Amino acid sequence: MAEEIKERLSKTEYDKVGEMLLELIAECPYIPKDAKIKYNALEVGKCVSISTIGGSIKKWDIAGGFTAELAIRILYQSFPTTNSQMINAQAVVDNITGWMEDIENLPRLTKNRTITKITAGGTFPDVEEVEGDKATVYVSNVVMEYRKKGA
Repeated sequence: MAEEIKERLSKTEYDKVGEMLLELIAECPYIPKDAKIKYNALEVGKCVSISTIGGSIKKWDIAGGFTAELAIRILYQSFPTTNSQMINAQAVVDNITGWMEDIENLPRLTKNRTITKITAGGTFPDVEEVEGDKATVYVSNVVMEYRKKGA
């Protein structure tokens, strides 16, 4: 079996995939209607954020294409005050990542890129103070593998 090559993704590749991920998350039916969607940032109020946290090219092919792996963090910020609200807020992230793992329902990426595998980790909470209010941010780490066809 060929040994995997670990080569960092270029800034251009990060930018292209980041734009695609933002478009992808905007199509998710589990985003609360009153939540803003951000890339690599959280905003005051309810917010879903998708952040890239590292990626690499695993393997090049002869035609110039490659297989890459990108670590992503999905965050949902809300202001739950009851146990029921906290459970529902955590379910938002679980539902988003579950939707992402269901590869058959995901749209294709652009520029000859195809998602081949998405694996989500468990969801965990983080409490932050935002303009005097305590927000709970639920987070899940996701790994997306994708392939870019060469010429």
